[in-house]
Amino acid sequence: MGNTNIKEKCSSCGGNLRLKNKLTYYCENCGQEYYISTDRTHRVSIHLTVSRIIVMIAAAVIAVVLAAVAAYEFYTGRLAEKASRFSVAFRDFLLEVYDKPLPQISAEDLEKMRYLKIEKDKTYQFTYSFEDYYEYDDWESYEKTLKTIEVTAIREDYSPANLEYFTGLTRVELYTEAWENYVLPEENQLRYISCNDGLSRYGKSKFFSSLNPDTIEEIVINNAQDLSDYSFLKDFTDVKIFTLKDAVLKNTNDFKNMKALEELTLKDLVMDEKKVYENIEGLLSLPSLKKLTISGSSVWYITEEQWAQLQETYEGKIEIRRE
Repeated sequence: MGNTNIKEKCSSCGGNLRLKNKLTYYCENCGQEYYISTDRTHRVSIHLTVSRIIVMIAAAVIAVVLAAVAAYEFYTGRLAEKASRFSVAFRDFLLEVYDKPLPQISAEDLEKMRYLKIEKDKTYQFTYSFEDYYEYDDWESYEKTLKTIEVTAIREDYSPANLEYFTGLTRVELYTEAWENYVLPEENQLRYISCNDGLSRYGKSKFFSSLNPDTIEEIVINNAQDLSDYSFLKDFTDVKIFTLKDAVLKNTNDFKNMKALEELTLKDLVMDEKKVYENIEGLLSLPSLKKLTISGSSVWYITEEQWAQLQETYEGKIEIRRE
């Protein structure tokens, strides 16, 4: 009869294959059946027992279920990761603004916000608008687009770093605690910023160095008495309006590079008594300055004769106000 075995082994268990008929072999060990091609170059299983079919279907179903579970876990994990980007205070704010689950709030959604003011009293207050202030004629008309949401949260449930996700802001006002940890969007287009103390706790200006020098036009720094480093001003050659409140200025050299500055307001200013006249004269020499408003006890160290001289020198060019 000839050899009824072939060299190929069963792909399921490795057992020997024996001839069943002209076209079919079977495994001596597990009974798996095979069709063997005439040139012996390949074989394809076509005869399966009912039990084998059930086993294979079950295996396929299990594989599909496991894949679905893994995909779901990956998806929900990603959702949890997206949600965990925000602190409790920001989460509550965003949920009310966008009215959809936090993981569904996309970067594109956040980019649409143009104005944001954050204040802290008994609650966190978020005032926002999706309209751009610079497309309106005045603040009164723009103010009608603003909405405010109050969020109750402790300081530990508020992260100022969350500001980094709002990449479309053109105006921002920040009046909260722990603001030295604020993080601006890496590529921001801010034209106006108003904030408290300017990282006075550490005397650093890293935050301001994150402002976009190509777009920023107005800077307001409140409670700046401990801000000792004004070197960030050298990058803002296009800033048009600068306001400093409760500031201690040792000199005005850092203002010299503000070539486009038109309005400068220094409120409750503290200077070395002997350098007040020299410093103010230096500010008035800024090439684009149109208005200088100063207040504080230090300003009155200038004699009436010196003040009259300043007014005469800059009359018609710069409006000088001493309050």
